[in-house]
Amino acid sequence: MRDQNMLSNFGRLLLSVTLISCLGAACSSAVLADGSSSGAGIEKLIAELTDIETRAAKTIGNDKSTAAELEAVLPAIQRGLSRLSAPEGLRLANGDSTLQDLRPILLFRLAELQTRLGRKNEALNLLDSVLLELPGWLRHELLKGSSFASLGNDPEFERIKIRLERATALWDGSSFLSEFKENISEDEKIAGLSAFWSEVKNNFMNPSRLVEVDWDRLYLSYLPRVRQTKSTFEYYRVLQEMCARLQDGHTRIWMPMELHERQAIAGELETALVEDKVVLVAVNSEELRKQGLAPGQEIVSIDGIAVKKYAEEQVAPYQSASTPQDLAVWVYSYMLTLGAKGQAIRLEVRGFDGQTITASIPRTRNLAPGPSRPLIESRMLDGNIAYVAVNSMNDLKVVAEFAQALEGIGQRANALILDVRNNGGGNSGNGYEILNYLTDQPYLTSDWKTRSYSPTFRSWGKGLQWRIFPAGEITPKREKHFTKPVALLIGPRTYSAAEDFCVAFRNAKRGPIVGELSGGSTGNPLSIRLPGGGMAMICTKLDSYPDGTMFVGVGIKPDLTVSASVEDVRVGRDRALETAARALSERAGVMPDKN
Repeated sequence: MRDQNMLSNFGRLLLSVTLISCLGAACSSAVLADGSSSGAGIEKLIAELTDIETRAAKTIGNDKSTAAELEAVLPAIQRGLSRLSAPEGLRLANGDSTLQDLRPILLFRLAELQTRLGRKNEALNLLDSVLLELPGWLRHELLKGSSFASLGNDPEFERIKIRLERATALWDGSSFLSEFKENISEDEKIAGLSAFWSEVKNNFMNPSRLVEVDWDRLYLSYLPRVRQTKSTFEYYRVLQEMCARLQDGHTRIWMPMELHERQAIAGELETALVEDKVVLVAVNSEELRKQGLAPGQEIVSIDGIAVKKYAEEQVAPYQSASTPQDLAVWVYSYMLTLGAKGQAIRLEVRGFDGQTITASIPRTRNLAPGPSRPLIESRMLDGNIAYVAVNSMNDLKVVAEFAQALEGIGQRANALILDVRNNGGGNSGNGYEILNYLTDQPYLTSDWKTRSYSPTFRSWGKGLQWRIFPAGEITPKREKHFTKPVALLIGPRTYSAAEDFCVAFRNAKRGPIVGELSGGSTGNPLSIRLPGGGMAMICTKLDSYPDGTMFVGVGIKPDLTVSASVEDVRVGRDRALETAARALSERAGVMPDKN
């Protein structure tokens, strides 16, 4: 939800990945198992219960509330719980996770209320009954907040807190969490492998892939390999290799921070697979340029090994990717030069004259594929076309910065090119807010579904079941929006929430999409802690276009397909940008100046 903008700081990296998600799904209404719409009834009940909860929380949280004021809240909470317990409330709640959450939230508020009124036994009984159903934010409030401070060190309250901590650990994997060591124990390694195997089996959004790889037998085949590892680093490499077999970019293994910080890439270079050749696409060091390295040159070998062989044997097996184009980015761009920090990598590069150039380049930059870019880049192109690159959806500031750029150059332009080719995702909601500056018409987001597992249904022999959520509809409410022609640039680094944006852009029929297939990976990852301090991310959400067309595992298909050539890289030509500008100029009636 989990992104692909990798950050040098490990904590921010994990946060970014966690945030890679289709948050636009919150706009969707649920569909019940029998296919009937829950629409108006759910919305009405949610609004009613939310109002009760909000008023109760305000009164209970006010230290100055009198006993009479607190007592006055009680009937409303009880009325809300009765609505949820009635047959109609139960039916609606079975089709909507928000309604399901409201029951434990209201019970929690009731426990707070009873605590404030000095009814300790009633409060403890309520907490005990609802403990396992509490959402994460209320679990934290129970453990760390002041709501139940008056219970002090009451033995029953202490027991409840211990149960809650154990319940939390049961679901987030922290029961297996242990401190980093250079070589964690065999038991810890097997526990981590088993936790990952189990969580994937129960939560992975693509069960068909589990069948294809024969997930249980794959687990058995990795048990001896895990036992044979001689270090924590080796162990995590084995886990990464197993995870890569799932072929999903939002499902991956992250090493412990201590190991992560020991790895680095040759940050002065940018590389890519272009026309089936591994080439330099940027040389960001004057010293290396003096040695003769330049964009467009072909890499022949790495550390004496033919570059394709090196990539296929030492890089590709550990990369989690959803599509061939996604895998190519991870292998030949992001991770090609990854290795021990400070250790030099030796490249043989074929110069433009055919002669071989050998360069030894230290790995100095922490794991952070792709150059660091500002959130927004903007400029005016020939033909009075505004160009705005949106390089991340992860930071809320991107919406304000986009608005500023549009105000600065967009309103005087004949057309706009929006570039998300280097956008690794983040928060889908930020993307939709940006799109709201480009249209005033309602548009649809993505459909999505997630696995629905019932132990009882399984005992009855039922097959795999899903909870399906139709595309949400967003109606922009901006006072002003850009009304002139727009084109969107995409490519294989367009990922996650940026792909959600592409789906909505296409649904809004705002303009042509130009470039190459996007990465083909979006979804919401579940994070699981692993022994030694690492983490697993497991994609739990499968998205599609509203008509059912899949783009996960495929990529967003451009309307105008344009790929770069090695010669384009050498001369610095952006063919996709030229194509988009030409298409927009024709629509706007203004042709760009010829170079």
